[in-house]
Amino acid sequence: MTDPITVFTARRIHTMDPSLPEATAIAVRDGRIIEVGNLESLQPWLTRHEHRIDDRFAEQVLVPGLIDPHVHPSMMAGLLACEWITGEDWDLPECHVPAVIGAEAFMDRVRDLEAGLPDGEPLVAYGHHPQFHGPIHRSMLDAVSTTRPIIIWPRGYHEFRCNGAALTWLNAEEGAAWDPYIDLESGRMWESGMAWGMRVLNRHLLGGGRIERHLAGIAGMIHRGGVTTVCDAGFGIGGPDRDVATFEALYGDASTPFRLYLIPSVMIFRSLYGDDAQERMATMAAASDGRIRHLHAAKFFADGSFMSQLSQLGEPGFIDGHTGAWMTDPDRLVHEMRPSWEEGRQINIHVTGDGGLQTTLDAIETLLHETPRFDHRTVIQHFALSTQAQVRRLAALGCAVQGNGYYMHQFGDVMVDEWLGTERAGQITRVGSARRNGVSVALHSDLPMGPIKPLLGASLLATRSTSSGRVPAPSECLTPYDAMAAVTIEAAWQLRLDHEIGSLAAGKLADMTVLDADPFEMDPAGWPDIGIPATIRGGQVHEIDAATRT
Repeated sequence: MTDPITVFTARRIHTMDPSLPEATAIAVRDGRIIEVGNLESLQPWLTRHEHRIDDRFAEQVLVPGLIDPHVHPSMMAGLLACEWITGEDWDLPECHVPAVIGAEAFMDRVRDLEAGLPDGEPLVAYGHHPQFHGPIHRSMLDAVSTTRPIIIWPRGYHEFRCNGAALTWLNAEEGAAWDPYIDLESGRMWESGMAWGMRVLNRHLLGGGRIERHLAGIAGMIHRGGVTTVCDAGFGIGGPDRDVATFEALYGDASTPFRLYLIPSVMIFRSLYGDDAQERMATMAAASDGRIRHLHAAKFFADGSFMSQLSQLGEPGFIDGHTGAWMTDPDRLVHEMRPSWEEGRQINIHVTGDGGLQTTLDAIETLLHETPRFDHRTVIQHFALSTQAQVRRLAALGCAVQGNGYYMHQFGDVMVDEWLGTERAGQITRVGSARRNGVSVALHSDLPMGPIKPLLGASLLATRSTSSGRVPAPSECLTPYDAMAAVTIEAAWQLRLDHEIGSLAAGKLADMTVLDADPFEMDPAGWPDIGIPATIRGGQVHEIDAATRT
């Protein structure tokens, strides 16, 4: 026996479906949409079936449930166990973190935190960025303490800066014997060197029930952002089995206001299971009870972090002449991707620099020649720096891009003088060109790299405003429609879930976000200020406490 139909009415419903772009009523039953239209057009259903009218949102606007297709809950949980010293404000589950600007202010904060810790407790502080806080060196941290391990975890995530005690704690000397990405003199451990140190640090950050508490706090952040679907694009950071078990325990209940999907990090699975990685990914997905869904996809890494200036750039490179880092040797990228490609998995690749993108596109072209595939929807994740030629090429190869609007806003100014110059810094996240070439463009937060606030991210892609208010390369702005599509239907398409979510139409899941204002009636610059009183997942309303909205 089916449940009665519930009809939600609204001042306006933006469906993100071109066949019926606007409506004022939507009928829902058993978690799915029966029909979209108005109270009059719904009558063929309503005269024949038991129903009720829910008009609590009659003065508000409904849009498809917002989607963040690339987040890292376990990564964020680990960082929430750290102290935060960032160059921008952050609203965390248990506190507000004000921005700290300047080298002296940063080190003052480090000294204050160190003085407040009990003896023997390591200090791990996240958020340092050289363009907001100046350079940092082992000697500076040794001056704070030679006995307490101090790890500064930069804002770009992909490296550590350590004092001598921290290097000892992380067994860095042993790692440095074989890993060129560990520099004992400067106290720097990056990319594979950071992964070496994480073996010790993860046990410290994620033990004692901390991961469960922090993941519960992250659920609140997701809900307050109006998000009804998230994807951990590269799960396994906390250990694949532990990640899945914890996600199912905390997020797998029907009362959770969002859906969680998983894409495995092949790098992590290979490090743990070697040649059995592909089989292990398939076995884990097959054993899932369906509460947390595993996508038939795989995550790979090309070059390093954009925020840490570890991108691999083509000519003319970085202004200071330094080179980025490869997370996967460029000669091995095709080899690493081939098993997943041949299994028909969707490929997702972390790429930040145009040099990294060139290698990635070469690899995709090779795989297409070896094993042709149609509708493969390979996703270029992050898409920070690119060239026009590469945009045309990725369109021809059938790739999609996921951008992070936060890159331009936070780093569009500071990347100019020291790292990229005016032209290339102004063309970070070249999404306007991507759309003009017919490429699917979605938006992600890459939490913790950016806040999980899709309306903010969409606004930033539509305005390209830097923190100083400049708008470099305005031709690379998305239209308001494409910006909203980037957090709804295009994000769904890139997850291969557009038959279920991303737009509002008969037969699809009844996932919606309630807005206090109509984004299409205002300048996109104002989108971050739109109130989000509730979300709807599968027809069930989940109100957001006004006191916690951000």
